[in-house]
Amino acid sequence: MALPAVPRLDVAAFVRAAATVAAALPGPLLERLKALRTGQDGLGYLHLTDLPCAPGALPSTPDSRPAPAERPLLAMEGWLVAICTAMGVPTAYRELHSGSLLQDIYPSPHAHPLSAQSSATPLSLHSEMLYHRWRPDFLLLACSRGDHDGAAGTTVASARAALPLLGAAELEILREHRLACGTDLAFRHPDGSSPQAHVLVVDGDPADPRLAFDRELLEPGSPSTRRALQALSEALDKVTDTVWMRRGDLLVLDNTRVVHGRTAFTPRWDGHDRWLHRMYARSVPPGSAGSAAAPPYRTKPFAPC
Repeated sequence: MALPAVPRLDVAAFVRAAATVAAALPGPLLERLKALRTGQDGLGYLHLTDLPCAPGALPSTPDSRPAPAERPLLAMEGWLVAICTAMGVPTAYRELHSGSLLQDIYPSPHAHPLSAQSSATPLSLHSEMLYHRWRPDFLLLACSRGDHDGAAGTTVASARAALPLLGAAELEILREHRLACGTDLAFRHPDGSSPQAHVLVVDGDPADPRLAFDRELLEPGSPSTRRALQALSEALDKVTDTVWMRRGDLLVLDNTRVVHGRTAFTPRWDGHDRWLHRMYARSVPPGSAGSAAAPPYRTKPFAPC
């Protein structure tokens, strides 16, 4: 099945077509995606490079959102949606990017320093939407255009690598005590105040731990919790990898097993700045018939955990 030439005219149809494309991907790629989906890959992320892109010039990097409904399909959007359907149920969030399933990520001169649209300020390591009851299990980024200087790196650190560097007392605090957590800008009240969530930072099997972490949003309530959180932050720094993305690259992150960030870079505001596409997926619930039986995608309203 061919992907639609203008995908935003019927996003559900686009996702269904992409799922058919995904089922026909090469076996070795599907096996690597399955290993990531089931936590068996050991890294918690997969960096695909040199995916085929249509020849010819790209449109200018956007400077406004949402994307116009009539915008023609970009090659990396096709790859992004296909891979996303292989990871789970593609999921949008009502308050984020006006509920768009397909999101353009590019620098904005007026972006908040903690926003994905920022550039001059590094984004510190964090879990995506750790405060959300339905936080995404997977975050996918596809690159249509890298930054001019190749300075924008996506930083990634895994729970499996970092947690053995902590002491037993620190681990116990992070496993047993929920921490207050604020929210990103999109999920705040109209007056700018942040709803409160309560997050368990470390969870799951010690051999395959889950992590919910954000240096900016977590609020330790005691000196001992603050010290444990600082120890975790330092451990994550020690095990951080950096992924450099260019056109034709796609990055899949397990949002329950790794945290991510971004190094600073300098836009030129010339229509050729860094341009990524972002999607989220949630795992198919255990015991379900599989993603083919699920809706083509879901939209979730905000609910603090």
